[in-house]
Amino acid sequence: MSAVVGVGQAHIDHLAVVDRYPEVEANLELAGLSLQGGGIVATALATLANFGVPTRIVAKISNDDFGRFIERGLAALEMDTSHLVVEPDCISPYRFVVIERERHRHTVLHTPGSVSPLRPSEIDFSVLDDASLLLIDGCHTDAQARLAEEARKRDILVVLDAGALHEGMGDLVPLADVLVAAERYASEIAPRGEIEDSLIELGRMGPKTVVVTLGEEGSIGLEGDKLVRQPPLAVDVVDTTGAGEIFLGGYCYALLQKWPLERCMQVASAAAGLSCRELGARAGMPRLQEVLESA
Repeated sequence: MSAVVGVGQAHIDHLAVVDRYPEVEANLELAGLSLQGGGIVATALATLANFGVPTRIVAKISNDDFGRFIERGLAALEMDTSHLVVEPDCISPYRFVVIERERHRHTVLHTPGSVSPLRPSEIDFSVLDDASLLLIDGCHTDAQARLAEEARKRDILVVLDAGALHEGMGDLVPLADVLVAAERYASEIAPRGEIEDSLIELGRMGPKTVVVTLGEEGSIGLEGDKLVRQPPLAVDVVDTTGAGEIFLGGYCYALLQKWPLERCMQVASAAAGLSCRELGARAGMPRLQEVLESA
């Protein structure tokens, strides 16, 4: 099987569960705690690796404890980490996520650390050798744009996750064959009254397929004249952290099988829903067979 290459975020997720959000100067005992690897590209690739797909990651970390934790977690999934860029004596990217247990609401505190942005010159383009899909997330846009241009020359499918507005994201959208966007991004980039109008406008920017995730409302996708609405999978939710990244990984897996839009969205939705049964995205990654049976 050919490899999937991902370029973008890889960080620490420090997850803290509370029964209720604390007031100022409160002193609360945590109801749960977990330290896991995170990041849009890293977690989507982790999902694919968990499904048995060969994966390679390009991301920038440091040689601190956080960076070593990130690398160990990815390597444990048999992901090719040889293209990680390590900038010594810096702080690796980190997120602290406070989760209100009953309502599943999140407060996210994050820092990119002190590592510098990934530069195009730091990427060895041999990472694309024998690849069938390139996954980017709008982080390090200069480097991602350069690699996406090279991928298109090689007829490698380019998938862009647009979970948030990053500077330079507008340069990446035309380079993507598939755009998976959060509802907020879609409404900000294509501010029309109906989500269907936003899908059409985003498609006019270049991608052949546009999928918008809608949280508890599921997802909606447009490919040519085909419009697909996909409800979420009903599960007993413990935590929704990283569900969007798992959705992305599941969608990419279905793309590799050359399944139609509706099947891709079914698989992605099932993967995302099943991941919500545990605390944290990495801990909640479902098995492939369970996803296919639930989709």
